[in-house]
Amino acid sequence: MQFEIKHIADSLGITVVYVTHDQTEALTMSDRVAVFNDGRIQQLAPPDALYEAPENSFVAQFIGENNTMAGEVLEIAGGVAQVRLDSGDIIDTTPVNVRGKGDRTRVSIRPERVEVNPTTLGAEAHTLKATVREFIYMGDVFRTKLSVAGNDEFIVKTRNRAGQERLEPGQTVEIGWLPEDCRALDA
Repeated sequence: MQFEIKHIADSLGITVVYVTHDQTEALTMSDRVAVFNDGRIQQLAPPDALYEAPENSFVAQFIGENNTMAGEVLEIAGGVAQVRLDSGDIIDTTPVNVRGKGDRTRVSIRPERVEVNPTTLGAEAHTLKATVREFIYMGDVFRTKLSVAGNDEFIVKTRNRAGQERLEPGQTVEIGWLPEDCRALDA
């Protein structure tokens, strides 16, 4: 019934405000979503922009599952921020709300954007070694918890498809992602 109400409201030029704490409901029902923290709007955007392009660490953590790693910006050039993670690893990211060299950052990457043993991402992909901590079969996806660059709660989601490897705890793997899928956010 809510979709019918929204459709009628749209045809009449009426704006409907719906308040919910259910993220799935907000993302599926809305044209635009406002994410609040302590009474202040953190980001107002279409659902896909909130999920794919969070503007700060709060929104990245609040909407959907998210992996983070702390680090320091080494440089920003050509729309790319080079970040030295606290583990010492250096990766390229998309700079979002970091200003320049020396800024602390919380790097953000969604679990489904990470590939295990990446072979199809190309030369620009960043790869890191990881240790499998837990493998969870969820039917349509495999959810794997890894230790990566000092984060023992790093999650990778892979589609359950023919030939997809089922990882074992203790196994060492290489993971990778594209720099445009990784965001340098406020610390």
